[in-house]
Amino acid sequence: MPRPDATAARWARGTTTTSWGRLATAAALALSLLLAACGSTGRYVVLGSARAPSASGIIEVDDLDGGSTLVTIHLEHLHPPDRLNDDLKSYVVWFQGKGGSPIRAGQLAYDPEARTGDLSETAPLRQFRVTVTAERAQNPAQPSDFVIASHEISLD
Repeated sequence: MPRPDATAARWARGTTTTSWGRLATAAALALSLLLAACGSTGRYVVLGSARAPSASGIIEVDDLDGGSTLVTIHLEHLHPPDRLNDDLKSYVVWFQGKGGSPIRAGQLAYDPEARTGDLSETAPLRQFRVTVTAERAQNPAQPSDFVIASHEISLD
């Protein structure tokens, strides 16, 4: 049987490695925001919800003519949807204006090897919430309760 102090030391090493890994990920995201080329109207750092705490990424928004917004999403550290629940198949992005119904923006292009997801789509809004959900189908009519990440966007 291992000594209690040896077990505590192994646990501490594992916790430290995890903490440093998360700190490095956060620092890399912050650095990429600082070094990114100009031209976007806004960049937002997104952290995963309680259902996907390892997920993180960036949402970039560009103001388009006519009151629309180009939204580009890149998420990292996404586990396959079926790891959240056996019947989940895809990640879907939604736009929702204040007081409005959610609008399906599209399916996140998920790369299972890199565990990343990307989408670039136009939103007919200037103030809205971007939400990424895990879904049972690729074309759901409404977002599920499996929220992966979300963020408020405001260009006004």
